[in-house]
Amino acid sequence: MLKTDNEIYLFFKGVIYFNKNEYSSAHHSWETLWKNIGNNPRRLGLKVFLQLIGIYENLYLNKLDSVRYLIKTSSKLLAKNKEALESYVEVEDIANFLKIYKDKKISLKVIDELKIKRNGVEFTKTSELNEHLPLPHTKGTKPAP
Repeated sequence: MLKTDNEIYLFFKGVIYFNKNEYSSAHHSWETLWKNIGNNPRRLGLKVFLQLIGIYENLYLNKLDSVRYLIKTSSKLLAKNKEALESYVEVEDIANFLKIYKDKKISLKVIDELKIKRNGVEFTKTSELNEHLPLPHTKGTKPAP
């Protein structure tokens, strides 16, 4: 899914912003990454995270039909890209969140409580990025270009 150090950095920067409930900044990081990757199938896993932002924005605007649609499509994308995403973050909490709120009423508070983790660690500041890279699947080497 992610091939360069910059792509990995932008992804986790978005995760940190998301975990701090700074959704606009998270969206900016992930949207920049989306554009940098370009029209390539490997970016589809990233769409799950952009849709989490969409869920928040539509909740804020009280567009509940859009929220339901995004939960449904995010669930499908997460399932389809689970293996690739698990190389970067724990997907279980996200999957459970999407499953629980598929048919239940959801609030802004609930999405604020969703945290994206890796190896049981919640990223909360950008200084943690350097401490946790390289990723396990790279075995101490840089990802292939």
